[in-house]
Amino acid sequence: MAIDSLFERGTRPDWEEFVSIMRNDKRLAEDALYMCAHHSNIESAKLAKVMIRHFYRLDDDLGLS
Repeated sequence: MAIDSLFERGTRPDWEEFVSIMRNDKRLAEDALYMCAHHSNIESAKLAKVMIRHFYRLDDDLGLS
């Protein structure tokens, strides 16, 4: 599932799969962080940022840019 689709209509299993993959894929975390800054679904963007921060323990751009 694309990050954009996840933010718009992702279900819990979709988010669980995303987190499972993202925790070991820095590139996916970078792409998700980009979407967080540009996506209209602010709630999903906030959730994704929390998860990225949890796995990468970084602030601001979370050290991914």
